Amino acid sequence: MASRTPAKMGMWMAAALVVGNMIGSGVFLLPAWLGSFGGISLLAWGFTCAGAMLLALVFARLSRLVPRAGGPYAFSRAGFGDFAGFLVGWGYWISIWVANAALAVAFTSYLSWFWPALATDRALASGIGIGAIWLLTWVNVRGVRTAGSIQIVTTILKLAPLVAVGTLGLLYLE
Repeated sequence: MASRTPAKMGMWMAAALVVGNMIGSGVFLLPAWLGSFGGISLLAWGFTCAGAMLLALVFARLSRLVPRAGGPYAFSRAGFGDFAGFLVGWGYWISIWVANAALAVAFTSYLSWFWPALATDRALASGIGIGAIWLLTWVNVRGVRTAGSIQIVTTILKLAPLVAVGTLGLLYLE
């Protein structure tokens, strides 16, 4: 039996994965919500940006020092031992559960603009949110190529309105 090489993500899929993770679900609602705080909200965005850049630099340096798969788990295990690695891995796993629940809530919140019943019917909103999680689970089970292709589509769908608003905003600059 011939061995099959595992499917890999191409450059565009990997770039879409990174950009899609950076542009989260709050990018469309947070500016409107933070706008009521005035200019200080821009300072908060700046601090958040700086923190994200510093965190990226830390992970880049750690990946050079510990060239193993596993990310934060591998880094903490190499530096502090098995138990610390386990705690970091477990904490990351739990945080992904919480993040998935938050994404389901954000998804149904966005969808309620088009389907107003979702704003009032909690059972319907819960069912739609759980269905979205199961749909994305199915996409991931299909394989890395399928997940990468979906990631490209969703990243384009996230970037298109941001680019459109930015471009239209330039037309009204004084």
